[in-house]
Parts: sequence; structure tokens; C-alpha cells
Amino acid sequence: MAIVETSRQQQRRDASTKALLHAAGDLILEGGFSAMTFAAIGERSGYSRSMVTVRFGSKDGLVEELLEQLVRTWSHDTVPVAGEGPHGLDNVRAVLGAIQSQIDRNSRGLRVLYALMFEGLGDESMLRERFRTFNASVRNDFAQRIAAGQVDGSITPTVDPEAEAAFIVAGMRGVGYQWLVDPDDFDASHAFAHFAAISLDRLRSR
Repeated sequence: MAIVETSRQQQRRDASTKALLHAAGDLILEGGFSAMTFAAIGERSGYSRSMVTVRFGSKDGLVEELLEQLVRTWSHDTVPVAGEGPHGLDNVRAVLGAIQSQIDRNSRGLRVLYALMFEGLGDESMLRERFRTFNASVRNDFAQRIAAGQVDGSITPTVDPEAEAAFIVAGMRGVGYQWLVDPDDFDASHAFAHFAAISLDRLRSR
């Protein structure tokens, strides 16, 4: 019985954490980082403000958990580690395909991620540093995949892996920005698919 009760408690904790993070994401999309107060999260989720405090400790703690959840949904679970695929170009394609899938199937989560990313341009030093590190990591990951493709011959040797990685990440962020500014009329899925096709064609060995 004790094991069953512990399991139920964990399920309730997981459910409440999910509800709190979902409420935080909604508030960010609707009003930005400043709208994500503990009181507003509690009211939106149906839980108390004190639960938000106990669960996450601080606003920074909540944001870290939210970011970890958002990134984990596509990176660790859906994208192979650089070098695991059949060749480098397929590894690049796998990452771009995972992002395309997020746009098509879980657009809300990706939009929350981008909303937080652009909030990092303001005075929120924690967000700025978090996304500076995150973007550097993404660029490095793409550069590794491109370099591996040059070794196996699937990617042209004439490109600079670091420069191409920066180009790809810049394009991704550009699509994300337009999507946030004009979510009703800007077709992010079509724009990203076009961008991904161009990026892969630039890299493909002739």
C-alpha cells in the first residue's frame, strides 16, 4: 500500500508541475516574461501561489524547469547525437526535421521557447546568459555534424562548418521571430521547410 500511495503522490506531483509550467507558458505567450508572476500562475493553473513557490523556489528556478522541459521535448528524445546517423548530411537533416515536426505538431511549446529567447534581449540577465549558452551549443552541434559530413563525403568540403552553423541558427531564429510577431498570417511551417531545403542543398556534396 505504501508503494501505491507513493506512486499516486508522484503522479499528483507530476500533474501539478505540468499544470504550473503550462500556465507559465500561456502567460509568457500572452504578456511576456513580466506577466509570469507566481500569483498569476497559481490562478491560471488552479493551484495556490504557495505551491508555485515550494515547487520551484524562485522565478529563475521556474524558468529553468520550463526551458529544460521545452528543449527536452525535441532535442534529447528526437534528435540523434552528432555522428550517430548514417552520414553527416543526414544528421543535419535529422535536427531540421525534428524542428519541423515541432512546428507542425507542438507549435505552442516551440513558440514559448522563442518567446523566452527574445525576452532574453531585455534586462533579464538570467535569460540572456541562458540563451547565449543555448545558442552557442546549437551552433556547435550543427558545426560538428557539418564537419563530420565533410569527412564522410556527404557535405561539400568548400563550406566553413562554423559559418554554415551560424547561418542555420540565424535562419531558425528569423523564422521564430516572424512567427511570434505575426502568428496568424505568417506560415512558419512553410517558411521553415523552405529554409531547411535551401540549407541542405547548400551543404550537399555535388
